[in-house]
Amino acid sequence: MAFSAVVLTGCGGKDDPAPGPIIPPITETPAAEKFEVGQVLPAWEDGYLDLHCINGGRGEAFYYILPDGTTMLIDAAGAPPNELTDYASDSPGVASRPSASINSGKVIVNYIQHFAPSIAGGKLDYFVSSHYHGDHIGSWRADYNKFGWTPYDKDGNPVSSINLTSGGFLLNGIAEVGLSIPIVKVLDRGDWSNPPSEEYNTDSGKKRYQLYLNFLDYAKRKQGTVRETIQVGHTDQIVLKHDASKYTSFRVRNVAAGGYVWTGNGTSSTTDFPSADELLKNQSTYNLGENHLSCVLLLQYGNFDMFTGGDVQYNDASKYPWKHVEKKMASVLKKVEVMKASHHSTANTNSKELLTVLKPNIYIAGVWRTVQPNPATLKRVFEANSSTKIFTTNLDASNVTTLKADGIDPATFGCTGGHVVVRVAKGGAKYWVLVLDDSNQDYKITRKYGPYNCL
Repeated sequence: MAFSAVVLTGCGGKDDPAPGPIIPPITETPAAEKFEVGQVLPAWEDGYLDLHCINGGRGEAFYYILPDGTTMLIDAAGAPPNELTDYASDSPGVASRPSASINSGKVIVNYIQHFAPSIAGGKLDYFVSSHYHGDHIGSWRADYNKFGWTPYDKDGNPVSSINLTSGGFLLNGIAEVGLSIPIVKVLDRGDWSNPPSEEYNTDSGKKRYQLYLNFLDYAKRKQGTVRETIQVGHTDQIVLKHDASKYTSFRVRNVAAGGYVWTGNGTSSTTDFPSADELLKNQSTYNLGENHLSCVLLLQYGNFDMFTGGDVQYNDASKYPWKHVEKKMASVLKKVEVMKASHHSTANTNSKELLTVLKPNIYIAGVWRTVQPNPATLKRVFEANSSTKIFTTNLDASNVTTLKADGIDPATFGCTGGHVVVRVAKGGAKYWVLVLDDSNQDYKITRKYGPYNCL
């Protein structure tokens, strides 16, 4: 509530005293900006932009509340909990949060239901699948019962065993989120045959994608969910649904998807990738990863900018330059306030070419493996902007040793565990970064940073 002081002056006669100083209004801090360590994060308010990195330790899930209350979830973590998985031939995962007894999908549901604005009506306006990996949309494992992933039939009824060919799906990832929070529109890179990644003909890849399709079929029939392919270059696909005219400085640009990249001119896009037929014929030679095909978005609100690029990476680009999607994107991007670290800040991603342009002030890594973040990757971040503040949702003790050996001290990070929230003020002139306790589901603030000005 604001109170204005009344200043009395004369009528301008020659004997009138000079006007006194104007007393500025006494403004009370808005409830949405009252951040106290140990207290629950204040609720979103109209005009603010909230960016929530939800940590369940099983992959990525970023929940956005846009300025008019439109909601969007990018990815729904669904990798198996490390505590119940044999990673003998791979780097192990970090501990599940708050515990392995709660599916990551349920963690996402509980989080969204706590913070969702009433105007959302219990729904998600948008779900964006950055790409078709289990730590982003939900996994397939033959021993799914071991992880508590209940099988469902095509009509959404729990059954004793899954039947993929009859439309069955598992309660995991997007399916677990969508059963509790209906999704209005799903956006992705399109059918994974165009272009096909290296997993296109693998048994596990086929089954994971089929789970995704089966749930989307259920959601379309039962909830009216619409699926669309990301239109690269466009700003009219992800839009404010409630009061767009009130917040004209907000927009979401589709920068890349499926190997296509925005040219910087209008809504046009281009790709250097071989044709889908050529990729399929030379699959073992090109070894095109699903990550290269990630959907990339740029969120803008006033002077605030955020880059989010799924798991986009550039490995093998020295041999096949067309794989360097990051380099191609760099030519149409600019400095941002916040960057969602691509591919959990592991190796062969967040390239020098991209970081030199983005120069993020805040760098948020959704860590779920012990090798994340990669020290060489973080060095590139600091080379681009020595003042960048690093936030990681998790950090394994073994990687602390690795990072320190490479001259990177995690003690300087904004956090090494927790949910990370960026709250942008009305109009996009300033923002805060808040860290929330992920050891329970009370969502209390453990650290606060800002406000930072958007330039």
